[in-house]
Amino acid sequence: GAKVFPSEANIKRVREDQKVLEEWLVTASNLLHKGDLAIDKKTPAGFKQVLQESVRALSDYPGAVNGKIVGPNSYFGFDLYLGQSDSLPGTEHVDRLTFQLAVIEKICKELYAANIMELKSVEREVFEGGPAALAAENATVVRRRRRRDEGDAARPTSQGAAAAAAAEYFSKQRFSFEFVTRPAAFIDALNRISALELFAVVAEVELRKTGAPLAERLSAGGKDAKSGRSGGAEAAVDPASLTHVQRIITDPEIEPPVNVKLELDVYSFDGV
Repeated sequence: GAKVFPSEANIKRVREDQKVLEEWLVTASNLLHKGDLAIDKKTPAGFKQVLQESVRALSDYPGAVNGKIVGPNSYFGFDLYLGQSDSLPGTEHVDRLTFQLAVIEKICKELYAANIMELKSVEREVFEGGPAALAAENATVVRRRRRRDEGDAARPTSQGAAAAAAAEYFSKQRFSFEFVTRPAAFIDALNRISALELFAVVAEVELRKTGAPLAERLSAGGKDAKSGRSGGAEAAVDPASLTHVQRIITDPEIEPPVNVKLELDVYSFDGV
């Protein structure tokens, strides 16, 4: 004997829920777009002029490479338009290139503020065509295949449809930065990047030590013992004679810098 249509109380509750969801969506959209970069329209020639000025400014920062943060002929991923090349980008590519340049400037400035020692290379997604774009596309395919192979084999059949739907709401571009720094400065760099309003997500990190100071210290102690000089606290010790716990040793004063390769995905939420 119940009524077919919903009660007035249920209708009121649904409308209240709708209002809450709409307010949440507006708030979420504002937060996502808070990190949008203001990109001015430029001509191909205008973009190249800005590119030259930006690369010159980023290259002048002091560092460990003959007093500079980068070595000579560092073009921050824009080799197609600088150096030996005098080409101009296509008009249809200028907006995206301007966005990529703005992202690279922001990330580099955070790395510099974290006091990295050397910026070795910067890479961006090359989309303009030619061999560089083909190489970047092949690298992207390899990364996707690797993630697919490492992921769970039992995936829902609607994954392709879900990815297509997600692409309507956001896009992302991959940037890669390789640099040399102390471990503490690397942590500072990560914290700085995470605090940016720019929606940058760490995708992959590779860390590699640039030296083995403890092995060098043991080797130096062995040479002193053979030459008859007093090594004092630096006396040679056979690592094989130490327990596992005794071999876990670190010395912050002699800890070498690390070579870091940091890959970032920068998201844009045009459809939200």
